[in-house]
Amino acid sequence: MSYLGEYLKMPPTIDKLHTLKKEIEKEGYSLSDLSLYLEFDFSPYETTLYDVITFASTGVDGIHFGFLTDFGRVSDLENAFVVCISPMDFDTHIKIVARNIREYLSLVCTMKDALSISNFNIFEEEEQYIQYLQEQNQVKPEDKEFEEEAKYVVEKIIAAFGSESIEDVYHYVEIKVREQRAQQTIFPTLDGLGIIPVDNVTSSHILYKLEKDMTIDLAEMKAFFYSATTESKLAFIRDVQFTYLITNGIALKELVIQEMIKLGLQDEVDRLYVF
Repeated sequence: MSYLGEYLKMPPTIDKLHTLKKEIEKEGYSLSDLSLYLEFDFSPYETTLYDVITFASTGVDGIHFGFLTDFGRVSDLENAFVVCISPMDFDTHIKIVARNIREYLSLVCTMKDALSISNFNIFEEEEQYIQYLQEQNQVKPEDKEFEEEAKYVVEKIIAAFGSESIEDVYHYVEIKVREQRAQQTIFPTLDGLGIIPVDNVTSSHILYKLEKDMTIDLAEMKAFFYSATTESKLAFIRDVQFTYLITNGIALKELVIQEMIKLGLQDEVDRLYVF
C-alpha cells in the first residue's frame, strides 16, 4: 500500500526538489543544511492526519510536513495546503503553514531552516513572531559556517523555483493563509483546519462535541453517523483523532473505520491501520 493512495505520485515541485537535492549533494551541500529531509516512504505518527500526505521532515522530534488532501477532495497536490505536524507539541501539534508547496519553499528560504517553522504551531500573536525572527537573525560566531551553508542552499532553491522571501511571516501565516482556508471551509474542527463542503452547502450540519479523555457512547455515535451529513462525519473523524480518543478505543476505532469505508475513504483507512 502506497501512502500516496489515489494520487499515485508526488507533485512536480517535489520531483524537482528531489533533483535539486541530488545536484547540491554533488557539491557537498544538502537540504539537511536547512533541516529539510524529503520523505518518500514516511511512517506516520498517531498525530499525522489521515488525509495528509507527508513529503518532508525536519529529522527532529518527529516533526513533519504534508499535503492536506481534505479527504481526497484536493485534485492537485501542487495546490494543496501544507501542514506542519509536531507530535511533541500536544494540543497544538497541527497547523497550516503555507497555501501550497511553492509558498512553503519560500517560507523555508525566508527562515533558512525548516525546523524553525514548527514553532509557528504554538504562535498566534505578532509579537511572538517578531521576537522569534529577531532571535533567528542573531547568528553566533560558532554558527557562521552553518549559516553560510544554509545561505548557499537557499540561493539554489531560489534559482530553481523562483522562490521569494516572505517579508512579513506573521501576516502570511496567521492572516493570509488563515483567511484563504476560512474561505474554503464550512464546518469547524478542533485542529483549526475545518471541513470543506462535500455535498450540499445548505445542509444542516451537526457538531458532535468531543473532548480529551471523555467516554463516547457508541450507540449514540452510531445514531449520529446514521443521520449526520458527510461534512459532520468528517469533522468527527478529525476531532476524534485530534483528541486522541481513537488511539486506545478499539471498538470506537472499528466503528470509525466502518463509516470511513462507507464514505469511500479507503486511502485514509489504510493510513489509519498503520497505527
